[in-house]
Amino acid sequence: MRRPLGLAVLGLTALLTACGPGHNAPTPATGTGSKLPSSLAASNDRWFVELASDPGALTAQGLGAQQATFRAQATASGIDYAELASYHTLFNGFAVRASPAELGRLSRLPGVMGVYPVRQISPPRILNTTLNAQALSPDVMSALEMTGADIAQSQFGLSGKGIRVGIIDTGLDLGHPAFRDRVVAGYDFVGDSYDASKPGSVPVPDPSPDDCQGNGTNVAGVVGGHDPAGGFVGVAPAVSLGIYKVFGCQGTTDSATLLTAMERAQADGMQVLNISLGVPFQWPQYPTARAASRLVKRGMVVSAAAGDSGQAGPYSVGAPALGENVLAVASVENTRLQLGNFTLTPGGEVIGFKPVYPSPAAPVGLNLPVGKLPGSTPSTDNDGCSIDGLSPYTPGSLNGLATLIRLGNCPPRQKVLNAQDAGASAVVFYNYQPGFAAVGVGSVNPFDTAPIRIPVVSVRAEDGARMDTRIAAGVRLNVNAQPRTFDNPSGNTVSRFSALGASPDLELKPDVAAPGGNIRTTTLLKSNPGGYVVLSGTGLAAPQVAGIAALLLEARPGLTAHDVSTLLLNNAAPRLSLDSSLAPVQQQGAGLVNVPAAIGTPVTAIPAKLSLGASQTFGPRSKVIVLKNSSTTPQVFMATHVPAQSLDSTGNATQPQSATLSINGQNLGSGLSVTVPAGGETDLNMLFTPPRSPSQGQYGGYISLDSASGGRMVIPYNGFVGNYQALSVLNDVSFDGGRTFKNLPALYDPKTFEFYPEGLALATPPIYTLKKVEVFDDNGQKITVLDAPQLLIHFGHQARRLTLDVLNAGGTSLGTVFTQNYIGRSATDIYTDVSSDAFSFVGWDGTLANGQTVPAGTYQLRLNVLKALGNPDVATDTETYTSQKFLVN
Repeated sequence: MRRPLGLAVLGLTALLTACGPGHNAPTPATGTGSKLPSSLAASNDRWFVELASDPGALTAQGLGAQQATFRAQATASGIDYAELASYHTLFNGFAVRASPAELGRLSRLPGVMGVYPVRQISPPRILNTTLNAQALSPDVMSALEMTGADIAQSQFGLSGKGIRVGIIDTGLDLGHPAFRDRVVAGYDFVGDSYDASKPGSVPVPDPSPDDCQGNGTNVAGVVGGHDPAGGFVGVAPAVSLGIYKVFGCQGTTDSATLLTAMERAQADGMQVLNISLGVPFQWPQYPTARAASRLVKRGMVVSAAAGDSGQAGPYSVGAPALGENVLAVASVENTRLQLGNFTLTPGGEVIGFKPVYPSPAAPVGLNLPVGKLPGSTPSTDNDGCSIDGLSPYTPGSLNGLATLIRLGNCPPRQKVLNAQDAGASAVVFYNYQPGFAAVGVGSVNPFDTAPIRIPVVSVRAEDGARMDTRIAAGVRLNVNAQPRTFDNPSGNTVSRFSALGASPDLELKPDVAAPGGNIRTTTLLKSNPGGYVVLSGTGLAAPQVAGIAALLLEARPGLTAHDVSTLLLNNAAPRLSLDSSLAPVQQQGAGLVNVPAAIGTPVTAIPAKLSLGASQTFGPRSKVIVLKNSSTTPQVFMATHVPAQSLDSTGNATQPQSATLSINGQNLGSGLSVTVPAGGETDLNMLFTPPRSPSQGQYGGYISLDSASGGRMVIPYNGFVGNYQALSVLNDVSFDGGRTFKNLPALYDPKTFEFYPEGLALATPPIYTLKKVEVFDDNGQKITVLDAPQLLIHFGHQARRLTLDVLNAGGTSLGTVFTQNYIGRSATDIYTDVSSDAFSFVGWDGTLANGQTVPAGTYQLRLNVLKALGNPDVATDTETYTSQKFLVN
């Protein structure tokens, strides 16, 4: 763990990525370096380069001239880079390929405002069960009922007709009956064979955005699918669609391609844009988030998935959802579930289950007796767990059984492997609290390669407890062929996978929530001839809001994009968590969108949300909300304060820690009557006094305005408790599944693939020639690398600015050679493979700020990282690291 400049770090280290415990400052040791896989040598080589002028402030000629100047300067400086794309309307700059060392020279060119990594983006891998929904009753409308979209369709006669909605995703199954004659614009930016994760994969654009991966078709069905014969209707079933394909048939895309598609959607005149993908752990200043903000400013409603990284702690919402006035959408669980199921005999009771990944599917007709660990009960907290490293099951004791196991105390994977080794033919997990659990049994340790060979499913806590009572008398399960619909015990609660805010600049995100857990939608006919599936993810919540925005624009022509956002936030309904407390605002924003209320309300509250910042920085905060009444009659409200659950420093929900709130000088008490005159305005002058806990956590709640007519408006607020700069940024990484951690940052040698953790005393300093050299990778293949020093860095939290200085043998700075602003945090502190996103590279090519190459000698690299919202003039707001000494020959 790093130290702030001049002081030791005091206080709690906030680990934000499902990490292990904090790590002490490194103890000096003598030794040799550790090796990284050679496949990392070519990673992190694509970057956005942003030029100084806002694209909206330049003419096309002026922007072209500025970009031409950059190219000429880069060529004249001898910088080795390749231009991948240029941008002209939403971003002034380029996507380029360059090594970490060359990036420093690019960043120092005149007119360059910033550099940002181009990140790979996986398709919105929709979560949970993927069941064939064709055989289900066609009137499964629960998601539309939850938001009132069904009322907008049936009573208001709205369908989104005439509204152009763009979808950036994997394309669309153009032959699906739910989309006949609906596509008015589209483009394939990459071609079917493209995969950004494969070196050398090159986009081959195509005019036809036909989907061959599936997620885009899933998303489009929610927005506006309409198939009377199949009994399916989306939110806005008559919208005109713009389809922008950024994925091939397999693999990933990247944020540079996403930005290109965003510019195309603007050029095609889309009024609403859905983006169910993004880069998590970022800033509102990341290029795709900034581009989305510009789209909104220019009149387009942008609905973006907040992300499915809720288990990765707070500050995990992605870009572009982080953009200003972009609708970042969280997920709420559907009130109905369509599930696989088995029948218990005797008795005939049907139990719904969720498959647990990654395990084999439970085959139809599987018929097994149910057993368990002798002595276990529905209150056993270590059911199936190893004891002192030994399995609790006697070998062979579970032969041929479907083993019932209560979750808790140890990883589910450990329970499954113990049961499997004892002969179990299947495992049935049940939750330790009401409802279903989110369960996975994949390995998180590269040394744990044991395969799971038996089906694993998860049932509700109450179903598991009932099964437990019947084992002694003898009970069997038989897996049924068709899925069935069940009441969802966690329906209308916020999905656990939904990403947690706030943004790194402590703005309230996400903005609203929509049904995203267990949603019936369209799918590729080529992979599922039935044409429909049941899926989950914020990637399905965002298109609910995109379709609802289309209904609003149809119902109230003339609304601006900002108006739509305000109406949806003002009229949302906050949702509960599974323990029946009001879920954190950092998880759901204003709450579940309400279409009829947003269409019919005559009053708006501006701003629609409040961000109070860090309590140590601001203390009590004054805010003003303006209520505007467009009707011809006065509107009367009763204002109350409703605290929501808080979040501790690692993102765990805690009991509400309430701020104290007064409005217009009066404590709310049991409520305060507020009147908004006909055609007029009323100001609410609010004073918030923040709570004192949870330390380094977040608090929040709602100002609720209940009208005499029965309607309700809400204004959500959020804040941080304590000193935000006390969160640690530069943290350590484990390469063995979390057992031990290496002290990072670390000096890295690209020609040997070795890194030297902080605090490691080197008997022989590494030598760099600053020349390109050929080396052999782990597969025995020759690759070319620049023999120059790099740093390996894990970001435990987002950082405002990074600067890299070169020091001479005496420790004197020779100047800053690289600056980067708005750095996202790492996804995890446990490295498993090249996709882990556990650390970043920062390199130096041996040149100084004046462009001259340093002479042979002894040098060090010093890294200074200014924390999010930090003050550069306050020493403790900056963390620093100085590398071991190395030689330039």
